[in-house]
Amino acid sequence: MIRLKAPQRREQLIEVATKLFAKSGYEATTTAAIAEAAGVTEPILYRHFKSKQELFVAIVREMSEQTMQQWRATIEDVTDPAERIRRICEGIPDHIKRLSDAYHVLHGALATSRDKKVIAVVREHYQQIEDFFGKLVTEGMKAGVFRKNQNPKSAAWHFIWAGIGYAMIHLNLGGADRAVTEDTIESILRGLRA
Repeated sequence: MIRLKAPQRREQLIEVATKLFAKSGYEATTTAAIAEAAGVTEPILYRHFKSKQELFVAIVREMSEQTMQQWRATIEDVTDPAERIRRICEGIPDHIKRLSDAYHVLHGALATSRDKKVIAVVREHYQQIEDFFGKLVTEGMKAGVFRKNQNPKSAAWHFIWAGIGYAMIHLNLGGADRAVTEDTIESILRGLRA
């Protein structure tokens, strides 16, 4: 067993658990399997994470943070509200590809888990996305780019549902046609426009 400092060991355990959860599912993956794949004992794993749930929470929160950072960086120099949304959505295929294991974990748990802590962190993830897109839609409404008679939360969920659908198809069946993806983005934006 290679000795790592605590932050490196924690990151290693997250990476190993992400791969195993993506391959076998959260419910089917044991802490013993995670520890073995990481080359450590279960007591070492439990020094860093009190439970499998805590490890899952760390995976989703890390993915959420990476997502928000990438989206903020993508739009930092863009002022047009519609273009901000377009750029984020156009980048989603590459983002999902880069974090494919983490998205397999998230969507697998979304589809199958009944664990309350797991569901809570999945809900937290989607709340962040709702808040992010809701803010962009609100800014677009204030700027007169988007209709004022709409609910930003509902508009945000159009993007979330399209993103979940895209991710599920892309991760499990292969990439979608780029033109169809772009047309879907434009269709949603047309529905928002003033």
